[in-house]
Amino acid sequence: MADAVPTISVVRRRAADTRPGGDADRDEPLVDLTEALALHSKRTERQRKKMAKKASTIAARHWSGLLDMPYEILAAILSILRPRDVFALLRVSKPLRNFILSDEDTLAASIISLRYGSLERSFLRPVLMQDVDSALHAAVQNPDRQELLTLHKRSFQHIQPPNVSLTCTCLTCMLRWNCLCLVVDFAHWQDNLDKGKPILPVPRGTPPGWNKTLVAANATVVVKSLRSRLWHARILEAHLDSTVRSIRRHGQNKGNRRRRFRMTDDDVRAGTDAFLERSGPPTLDFPFNRDQYYMLEAFLPNRSWISEHQGWVYMPAKQHDTDLDILVRWDARRRPQRPQEDSRMEDLHDHFGRRSLWPEWDVFQSPVIDVTEIWGHDESSATVVETRAISSADLDTWLDASRRTTIKGENHTRLLRIVWVGQNPQTSRLSPSTKALERLLGVWDLKGGFDYAQSCFAGVAALPRHDTNKPPVFSVAYHPKLALAWSRTGRDGSDPEGIALPHTQAVVFAEGDERVELLRILQSQWSARVARHIMFPALLAGLVLGHELDSTLDEIKLAVRQVEERTGHHRFTSRRQTQPAAGELGSLSAQMSGCAAKLANGTRKLKVVDALNEFMLHEAAAAVAGGNTNTTADDDDDAAAVARNIQLLQHRASMQAVDTAYVQQRIQIQIAALFHLIAQQDNAIAFDTASATRSIAASSLQDSSSMRMLALVAMFFLPGSFVAALFSTPLFVWDDGAAQQAAAAAAHTGALSVATRPQFALFWAIAVPMTVAIFVLYAVWMVHQKKKDKRRRRKGVEMHVV
Repeated sequence: MADAVPTISVVRRRAADTRPGGDADRDEPLVDLTEALALHSKRTERQRKKMAKKASTIAARHWSGLLDMPYEILAAILSILRPRDVFALLRVSKPLRNFILSDEDTLAASIISLRYGSLERSFLRPVLMQDVDSALHAAVQNPDRQELLTLHKRSFQHIQPPNVSLTCTCLTCMLRWNCLCLVVDFAHWQDNLDKGKPILPVPRGTPPGWNKTLVAANATVVVKSLRSRLWHARILEAHLDSTVRSIRRHGQNKGNRRRRFRMTDDDVRAGTDAFLERSGPPTLDFPFNRDQYYMLEAFLPNRSWISEHQGWVYMPAKQHDTDLDILVRWDARRRPQRPQEDSRMEDLHDHFGRRSLWPEWDVFQSPVIDVTEIWGHDESSATVVETRAISSADLDTWLDASRRTTIKGENHTRLLRIVWVGQNPQTSRLSPSTKALERLLGVWDLKGGFDYAQSCFAGVAALPRHDTNKPPVFSVAYHPKLALAWSRTGRDGSDPEGIALPHTQAVVFAEGDERVELLRILQSQWSARVARHIMFPALLAGLVLGHELDSTLDEIKLAVRQVEERTGHHRFTSRRQTQPAAGELGSLSAQMSGCAAKLANGTRKLKVVDALNEFMLHEAAAAVAGGNTNTTADDDDDAAAVARNIQLLQHRASMQAVDTAYVQQRIQIQIAALFHLIAQQDNAIAFDTASATRSIAASSLQDSSSMRMLALVAMFFLPGSFVAALFSTPLFVWDDGAAQQAAAAAAHTGALSVATRPQFALFWAIAVPMTVAIFVLYAVWMVHQKKKDKRRRRKGVEMHVV
């Protein structure tokens, strides 16, 4: 600071002589008395030292004593803190920050070993590319692995793919990256899960901006954890907090009877994952979307419970090295032996093809074979479709028939052959025979594709051949209604007649409505550019499934409309409630449940259509961009024509998805409405039952009062009756003298007189006290019963309060 002191000049000027007689208008000349101040003055130096001391005192006022402690003690103090507390200390002062960052790895290792031992072994960090041997970079960053990352990006909307130049892309590291990104995203939505707020959905197609921002932020946190172990500890702390909140949340759900980890309040206060070492349900299922967060509790992948050892076994860290060795061997075999790799893949398809999900096709004999042929005009894009039945004996002749023909005097070339397998809906006849089908599949080399199609519930695939110069065999399956296998020849010069146009040959299993729909579609005016494309059979399958989905939606809409009219739960002004559905609520509810199940089948069909569309676009683009020297401009035009049709199908499928969601909402509304109506009916029945019960209770009370009155009357007369009956028995001998005197007096006077015996007074002397005694005993018994009931009620209230 003293060096910065500038030079100060002092200029003095004498004032004009104002003495009497002096000349006021004349000034004295200026005298330069400039003096340079010293650069290192003592005063400036003292000020600088004072300010520096004050700054250092403020910075180390509270932490100088802490940092002066021995290193071991200070490290032990910091190692018992939570990671979030350590991050808070980083913002306190620069000296403390420098101390923590100077030994960050050791401090983080101590915190993790103390608090997050299980979580660390479950969530290991992916290896950075800079830590991978440079000789292995070519194998790890192979272009084929870029396609794997593309599929990863398409599969997960809540996880960002890793940077190939940053992290290793072996299977183990990819799994580690996905798990770390998942736990960060899972922690972000904990408040929504606790408060019952729905997680924001991500619509199909282009993800919204908020999802891109969130996924990028999560990936940024994970990237920080790759370079800083303290950030890794912070992620483990966040996941432990998410796990505790999830277990609590599911524990409060009384309807959830699933097994979960035993967690106490002491475990939560400890702030460690020790309770996760106890036996509990394994969580190996990866949440492929955020909808699975609702049922996610303790997500700890890469470990399994071993009953023999009564403990958890974790995936070893050296699995990364094992994956690298496998990857290097795969890359070494792949380069010089590409056809051999295709052979292995073909063997895998053969392996699946040996397990057929369809009934075995066993037709001993069939006189005919149903076939369809599409012919293209040589000088235009017009086509002609012929569907007929050929004799089984003429199969070889039909297979060897020329691709050239004349139709109505004009030259045509065959573009497509289809052999139909199954029952003909018009003739109800099965064709072809098993022997003829095997002959066809062998000649066209479609045996593997047709077997693989019958081994799938649904899907589309391309099966490579041993000869890489030939195009693959394609198959489409939708069990149990549709199965296709096809390939083509001609473009590569394999056509025996030397025709340059490609020739597609297909075997299609379709019966009933599916075959009728396929034949109807084939009769449309298809352009030759579309009909001769390799993906035309897949286009037919997609159209059939799409039309069936439309029919299914129409049927469901009609059923839902009828139920809406019966229940009246809608706001459509054009619909009136025809009649109340009072007696049919159960059947209507069952009908809506059936519609929901049928709509679920339609949703599966829609996903198959989406897979078909994506597969067709990919194969159409690969056929043109595959570097085949035999491709021409016509191939590009054919691919463009097919691409336009596929794009239309994709748009239609997206609209069908919207309609499906709309119908599903209507079904759910009607199911809920029927549930409430049934509940109201049950409440009405319960109310009527309660009214009848009250009437019965009132009648019972009245009958009880009457019976009590009768009992009291019986009690009043019973003692006297008992005494009278006792006196009338011959057990006693009474004196009859008084009776004789009374009879003689009556006879003498001639008048009617009634006299009493002495026993009459005895009767009242016994009967009256006995009656009084019985009533007194009854009153005492009633008082005792009331006291007993009162004590029982008081005891029940006390137990309920406790």
